[in-house]
Amino acid sequence: MRDPLTLDGASLDLDGLALAAEGTPLTIDPTALARAVESHRSAAEVSALRPVYGRTTGVGAARDESTDSTVDHGLRLLRSHAAGWGDAIPSRVVRAALAVRANQLLAGGSGASPQVAQALADLASGPVEDLPVVHRYGSLGTGDLTALAEVGLTLIGERARAGGGARSDLLLTSADALPLMSSNAFAIAETGLHAASLHALARAADTVCGLSFVALQGNPEAVSETAAAATPFRGAQEVARVLRELLADQPGEPAHIQDFFGLRTWPQVHGPVLDTVTDLKAVVEATANTASENPLFGSGDNGPTATHHGGFHAAYLVLAVDTALLALTRSAQAVQSRISHTLTDADSGLPRFLSDATPGSSGVLIAEYVAASALSTIRSVASTPSSVQTAGVSAGIEDDASFAGQAALRLGEATVAYRRMLAVELVCTVRALRMRGVTPVGELGEALARCGALPSDTQDRDLSPELEVAERIVERYAVSTPEGR
Repeated sequence: MRDPLTLDGASLDLDGLALAAEGTPLTIDPTALARAVESHRSAAEVSALRPVYGRTTGVGAARDESTDSTVDHGLRLLRSHAAGWGDAIPSRVVRAALAVRANQLLAGGSGASPQVAQALADLASGPVEDLPVVHRYGSLGTGDLTALAEVGLTLIGERARAGGGARSDLLLTSADALPLMSSNAFAIAETGLHAASLHALARAADTVCGLSFVALQGNPEAVSETAAAATPFRGAQEVARVLRELLADQPGEPAHIQDFFGLRTWPQVHGPVLDTVTDLKAVVEATANTASENPLFGSGDNGPTATHHGGFHAAYLVLAVDTALLALTRSAQAVQSRISHTLTDADSGLPRFLSDATPGSSGVLIAEYVAASALSTIRSVASTPSSVQTAGVSAGIEDDASFAGQAALRLGEATVAYRRMLAVELVCTVRALRMRGVTPVGELGEALARCGALPSDTQDRDLSPELEVAERIVERYAVSTPEGR
């Protein structure tokens, strides 16, 4: 039985998000629940005194139309917004999004019934067949309205669950509908899961690069303390430190006084990935622990308050994703450079394409193509930033959409492509090391030892199975990093 993860509205981080995605039981901190109770009370009091968006009025362009606070109004809001379309969002993302939404409600300010947060936490912790079916298309980044409306209808039993059938877990009031939907929880959760994966891959990339350094007889001067000082940025200095430790006492002498850029500038082009992903993680964690619902309810010197605002806008999240993607293209291009040099550099002393002695043999020639195809995916998703997209909807009232959900989807596509590029490099560099008869020492030696499942023969063959094996090995690679990275 897994230890539970406690949601307190303030401390949900990417590690916790990953646990929630795996179905870890979620519990609620009593102090956080008390905040939700107070917010609910304040909302009820202020709504009796003044117009409040979504509670006593319509939404969007209907913001000035009064409505009574009945259950029917809330149900109509959920039903009218549950128009998600396309593929179903993976269950891991759904669980994580439910955890984010519950945690945001516990930050206080939404005005929703405290039972909503508990119901979301229970739903995220339950069997996969009980999860809501949430569809990919519908959100513009102005709040995951369609996705969370689908969640709401599932909670009240009007939507079938993943395993089929419907069951009511909650009675929603009219006052709960908009607070439930007023969040980018799905975009936040999906971005966070991909950011965690990319961060791990960025660390694994140093290990793979280290193996290529040894295979290609690279010059470690490029990662010396003197060289690192010439790039005074945290990420670059961290990459140089890791490579410096990995390459210490490795056998052989450098083949050249200085290397091609794929080796020589690795700290400078890969360091920005660490920096931008660290920034992205911070944005995800901040938004996952903030009450950003519109309106926000609280208490002031003159009694309960309702604040209408735009704090839900996901510009920071989308800009952080776009920046990370742009940084990733530089790192991916360096990976492609190392693959190409390993296969075709006449100065390497290795047979072209790492092939056997059979005349006309192709060896792993096609691996370069596979990596270039994956690189094209990364370039494609980075070349049209989500942050420059927009749309005006609801009669121009909501005239700046962030497209946060689309940014999260692109981040996932790029992360998968990058992992596969590293798998290609690993296949090539392991073959090159074996052909040289060189065995790295230290942590790189341990990394090479994990590659025993990669075939040692060099005849032409179907490379797909070993690329899949290499992809799994890459996922297990990691190097030590300072606290906070």
